[in-house]
Amino acid sequence: MTADLSPDDLRTTDSVLDCAARLFAEHGPRSLALPTLTHRIAEESGADHHTLSRAFPTRWDLARAVVLRAVRERVESLLAADRPWAPAAERVCAFVRHHVLISWKNRSALELARVLLPSLRAADPERYREIALLHRDYRDHVRAIIEDGVREGVFHVDSVELATRSVLSTCDSLEWYEPDDDLRLDDLAGVYADLVLHHQLGHPR
Repeated sequence: MTADLSPDDLRTTDSVLDCAARLFAEHGPRSLALPTLTHRIAEESGADHHTLSRAFPTRWDLARAVVLRAVRERVESLLAADRPWAPAAERVCAFVRHHVLISWKNRSALELARVLLPSLRAADPERYREIALLHRDYRDHVRAIIEDGVREGVFHVDSVELATRSVLSTCDSLEWYEPDDDLRLDDLAGVYADLVLHHQLGHPR
């Protein structure tokens, strides 16, 4: 049971972090007092209130855990799913689909990251660095796929670095999307893959 877990275990427990991400999304990262957050999370997840307080002594400890889990999932799942031996065009399409699906799943946490990271960078550079390095590894991996496509002669870009930034920016632009029967999430991922592959990377149809 969640109530029996240690503070270390609670820092990575899905039910706790899912609840925290939802509360931050509903109320903003600074709106609810920490005792209120802890009480709500304990009530909804079944975690022990006092153990939660030890696991997350500040609101930023809780927010950082939510963000770190989401960023780590996006990075590690991409690295695990990528097939370095496959053609670059296939790898890019797979990456875009992965990015869209994982980012939508973790949209509350990733939106929280945009608010949290500037403050965390100023207040706690070492803890910021762990998240920043994950972002760097992700960006570097995407850049390497684009470089492979350029070497294969199938991607035509003026700058690999600028193309990488453009691709990541496009894949992050999901705030407008609301799932419905006309445009399901998987269909959206396909639209983005087509946009990235043919319009941003110059792959011939």
